[in-house]
Amino acid sequence: MWCSDIRGICDEEEAVQRRKEALDSLIYRRCKLLRESSEERMRRAQDNGEWRHLSQQECVKLHQDEKLYLTSQIDRLRLEQARTNRKLAELRRLKAQAKLIRAAEVAAGKKRH
Repeated sequence: MWCSDIRGICDEEEAVQRRKEALDSLIYRRCKLLRESSEERMRRAQDNGEWRHLSQQECVKLHQDEKLYLTSQIDRLRLEQARTNRKLAELRRLKAQAKLIRAAEVAAGKKRH
C-alpha cells in the first residue's frame, strides 16, 4: 500500500519539479527582456520586420508598454513560482514521511518473524 503512495508522491514531485523549472525559465527570459533598452528593442524589432512604419517616439512608447506588461507578467509568474516551491517542499516532506513509515513497517514485520 505505501509503496504505491510513495510512487504517486514521486510522480507528482517530478511533475511539480518540471513545472518549477519551466517557471524559472520563463521568469529568466522575461527578466532578460525587461532589462533590454529601448534602442536594443528597436533594433531587434526592425531586424524582425516589426515597427518599420513607426516613429522613434512611437517605438519608445510601445517599449514602455511592453515593459509594464512584462513587469505584471513577472509578478504573476513569481507568485506561481512561490506556490510551486511550497507544493514541492510539501511533496518532499510527504515522501520522507512515507519512507519513514514504510521503513518502520518493514522493521516491525521483521521483528515479528
